[in-house]
Amino acid sequence: MRDPMSWSIPLFRAFGIQVKLHILYIVLTLGMLLRVYSNDKSHVTDFVLIWVVMLFCIILLHEFGHCFAARKVDGEADEILMWPLGGLAYCAVPHTARANFICVAGGPAVNVLICLVAAATLFSANYLPPMNPLNTNQLYYPELHNWQSGETGKPYENSPHYVTKDGSRKFRGVAALPQKDGSFLILDPDKPTDLIEVSKAPSDIYPGWVLWTARIFWMSWVLFLFNLIPAFPLDGGRALQCILWGRSGDYRAATQVACWAGLISALLFLLVSFWQNETMLLFLGLFIMFSSYQQLMTLDHGTEENGPFGYDFSKGYGGFGPDEDTTPAKKAKRHGPVKRWLLARRARKMKREVAQRHADESRLDELLDKISRTGKESLSSEEKRFMDRVSERYRNR
Repeated sequence: MRDPMSWSIPLFRAFGIQVKLHILYIVLTLGMLLRVYSNDKSHVTDFVLIWVVMLFCIILLHEFGHCFAARKVDGEADEILMWPLGGLAYCAVPHTARANFICVAGGPAVNVLICLVAAATLFSANYLPPMNPLNTNQLYYPELHNWQSGETGKPYENSPHYVTKDGSRKFRGVAALPQKDGSFLILDPDKPTDLIEVSKAPSDIYPGWVLWTARIFWMSWVLFLFNLIPAFPLDGGRALQCILWGRSGDYRAATQVACWAGLISALLFLLVSFWQNETMLLFLGLFIMFSSYQQLMTLDHGTEENGPFGYDFSKGYGGFGPDEDTTPAKKAKRHGPVKRWLLARRARKMKREVAQRHADESRLDELLDKISRTGKESLSSEEKRFMDRVSERYRNR
């Protein structure tokens, strides 16, 4: 219970991968559901289907993409944790830039595949997919252009969709006051003190399956673009790290650049969160800042090992403690609570790494003995991958 990342419950196991759900994910979802229910009961069903079911499935598929990509490069993947800020894929891959880049790219590749399938489905119904990632109305009131008829469609008959009399401006998602002549009055978004007379826009109403396909496309598209942000430990930051690592051959320098990019991005997230009063952006900025800072501290202490892909902080980032010295030393300064927590995490990680190393060496001895008795052909595919991974780790020490 001392490690908050362990506060999770197992959901199911698929393809040899255990999927777990963090307790905070449940708490946050219930809190948001209660807020939606208290504000507008008519949107509860849409909220559950969009933010609970659809978002969960897309993120889970994204994490499975990381796991399958890790196995493609003879790595291993055994666990996925779904938590409030997304998903964490626990993978172990060879300590090379190419293997890590392929593992990183597996997640966004799944989002691209989802977008291609959804876009093809919409195109078959004569609609263009919603490409604007900044238009959040696309989740509840997606506005799709019919490339055959040239008209713009809407999901519901009563969805707010208005146009000025001269047809120069269109409005959606706004409150309108009906008039006796059939027109409506709305507040001008550019000048909130002025009223504009509008009428309902003549738009096609597309089927429900088109509505949900558009929502799936938009959410997967936004998640794909978001993950391209070069901020460690997001996929974009990891990809930047792998590219610099492959070009320079210097893992340490590449990781430092990716972490500093993460710190700068975190400050921008914090700025936007205060500007727009967005709580999730605030937590995301703090998460990126903490992860980048912790990785920099790990490099400074010289304890970076072939950690699992994903977000290693959840498995205990950290370095070695001070070396023992027989010479008399001054009384150590008492660390603060945050420093003591970080040191404890580092000690736990070192202990796990030592135990894992002994277990790998013991199994490697058993496999070498098996080869000497029955030949290399007697090894299974999993045993061969294990020997390749351990051998690669020793070569990169």
